[in-house]
Amino acid sequence: MLTTLSTDTYTEFCIRCVPVKFRFLSEMPRLLLYVLMAISLSAVYQILNVSRTRNLRQTTEYMYRTTTPAVTLSEKEKNVFLQEETFALREVEGDPRGNKNRPGLRLLSSLYAHRPAVMAKYSSPSPYLAEFIEELKRDLTVRGVAEDPWALARKWAKPKSLVPESAPGLADVLAALSTAPVVAADSFDGGKQLKLLLQFEGNQKAIFKVMRYNRTAVITIMNSGKDRHNGEIVAFHAARLLGLQMAPVAVGRRIQLAKEILPVASKRLAKTFFTDENGQLCFSANLDKGEQKNIQCPTKDNLTEGVVIMWIPEHLKLLEMNYPWRHYYKSKRPVKWEQDETYCEAVSSGIWANRLLDFIDMSVLDFLTQNTDRHHFLLADGDHDASVIPIDNGRSFGDPDIDYMDILAPVLQCCRFRAATHARLVLLSGGGLSRALRELLRLDPLAPVLADAHLRALDRRLAHVLAALSACSEKKGGWHNVLS
Repeated sequence: MLTTLSTDTYTEFCIRCVPVKFRFLSEMPRLLLYVLMAISLSAVYQILNVSRTRNLRQTTEYMYRTTTPAVTLSEKEKNVFLQEETFALREVEGDPRGNKNRPGLRLLSSLYAHRPAVMAKYSSPSPYLAEFIEELKRDLTVRGVAEDPWALARKWAKPKSLVPESAPGLADVLAALSTAPVVAADSFDGGKQLKLLLQFEGNQKAIFKVMRYNRTAVITIMNSGKDRHNGEIVAFHAARLLGLQMAPVAVGRRIQLAKEILPVASKRLAKTFFTDENGQLCFSANLDKGEQKNIQCPTKDNLTEGVVIMWIPEHLKLLEMNYPWRHYYKSKRPVKWEQDETYCEAVSSGIWANRLLDFIDMSVLDFLTQNTDRHHFLLADGDHDASVIPIDNGRSFGDPDIDYMDILAPVLQCCRFRAATHARLVLLSGGGLSRALRELLRLDPLAPVLADAHLRALDRRLAHVLAALSACSEKKGGWHNVLS
C-alpha cells in the first residue's frame, strides 16, 4: 500500500496517527523515517517498471528478428546489392559483365524511386480478388465436363490461345495428365535437362520433367543448376492469373518407374535403367553412356516426382524463335540490349513489331517467377497474329531473396504495356498474387508446390513491375502513352 501513496498523502496519514501536541516533536524522527521509506519504495518500483519495459522491448525485437530475419549485405554481397528493399543484380558468378556499364537498364533507378508510393497505393488486396480466384478454381475442380479431355484440349488450342480464359473441363484435362496410363516412353532429345517423352492412352503426348530439388532448395547463382519441375506448374497457373493464355498446360504427377515406365520404354531408354546399391530402379535417359550427370532415382516409395507438360497439338505448326532480349551468359561482352537504352525501338520497328506486347507480357511472367533462362519461344506458323508461346519455364524460383531486375528490360526500355495485363497486376497486388497462387496450387497433386518464401517473393516482384510502369508513366508523360 505504501507504494501507491504520494509523499503528501502518506505524511497526512502518519500525522493523524499521533496526538497533536507531539506532531512536530516526539514523532518527528519516525515521521521522517516513514517518508524516506515511501520515497525509497517508489524509486524501486520505477526502476523495476523501466527494467520490465526494456525487457519487453528487447523480447519484441528478438521475436521480430526470429520471424523476419534481417539479411545483411555481407551474406550476399558477392551476388547482389541492396537498393532500398530490393535485391538487384550486381555481380553474377560466371557472368563477368555483372551489372556494370549496362545503360539499357538506366530506368531502374526511377523504378526504385517510385516503389514506396506504389507500395503505399497497393497495400491491401482488391475487394474483387476472392471472386476472381473462385472463378479460376471452378475450372480446376469441376470434373466430368469433358468425355474426352484430349479432344477438348486440342479443340482449345489456337494460334492466340492454348487454353481459354474461362476453361470448363480443365480439371478433366489435368486429371488425365496426372493419372492416364502410359503406353510408351522414350528419352527426349531437346535441351540438357532430364526429360521423358510420354504417350498416354488415347494418343496424347507429353513431356515429363523429373524433380531435381526439394521445395526449399535455394540456388543462388544465376541460371545455374537443373530445371525446377514445380516452376513449370507455377508458370502455367501464374500465366492464367495474368490473363496470358499461351503457357503450356502443366500438372504434377508421381510415376512408378518399374510399373509405368520400364515396361513401355523404348530400347534406348530401357538401356539407361539400372538398380542402385539400395535396390532402387534408376535411369539416366541420356543417350551418351559416358554422361552420368542426369541419373535419377525414385524419391519416395519407389515413386519419381515430376511435372507433366502437355504436348502442343500437332495441328499448330510451330516455329522456334530466339527471344530478342535473351541472355548470353558465356559472352564476355554485353549484348546489344544491355548497351542500348533505345533497343526497343529496333525491335518494335522490325519483324517483331506485332509481337512486342507479347514479349513484354512474357518478361513479366519470367520476372515474377525469376526464370533466368528465357532464350527462345514458340510461335504458330502461318498466322500473322499468332501469340508467343513461353516454353521451358523451369529455370525459375532459385532464390526467394534475389530479384534479377534485368529480366524486366523489355518493360523498362519499351514503356508500353497492355492495359488488360496492368489491370490484372492491380487486381493481384497487395498480397493477392501469393494468395491466389496458394489456393490454385493447393489443388495440384504435388501440393504444396511452392515454398512460402517463394510465394511471398512473388508479391514483392509484382510491386516492382507496378513501380516500373509508374516510372514509365512519368517518363512518357502519362498513362495514356504507356497502356495499350
